[in-house]
Amino acid sequence: MKKHPQIITHIVALILLASLATNIVQADDETIPFTAKTGGGSGCPGAYTGFAKMTNSTGSLWIKPPTNAVSGTLTDISGFPPPYVSVANVTRKSDLVSWCGTNSVTFPATNSTTYELFVFVKNTPPPPTNGQPLTLQIVWH
Repeated sequence: MKKHPQIITHIVALILLASLATNIVQADDETIPFTAKTGGGSGCPGAYTGFAKMTNSTGSLWIKPPTNAVSGTLTDISGFPPPYVSVANVTRKSDLVSWCGTNSVTFPATNSTTYELFVFVKNTPPPPTNGQPLTLQIVWH
């Protein structure tokens, strides 16, 4: 019997993708205008030149995960070229614990509380310019 390594590789990749897809409870992308405003200090996100923030359907900053979520991943998928650098920052409302990471952050989640989802831009714009859209993605697992 002749072995076909490319076919086996593709089958393994499809199985892995199917496995990952079944762990996604919900995914949302939002296009949000960049707000140019300097701020920061010690800790995360540190000094920044502006931000974009996700909101829920009523416009509130505090977002509730879907029922079966156990974690979330906030990612800046805007696709700006260097020198663009962003920091994803998530804060849990119940105890104000926060998580932070360059471009993306994964954090534990439950739908018994809500979360604030921000992306802070670290480089001096442009990119982006004030009001230019950033695209943020939240994936609940």
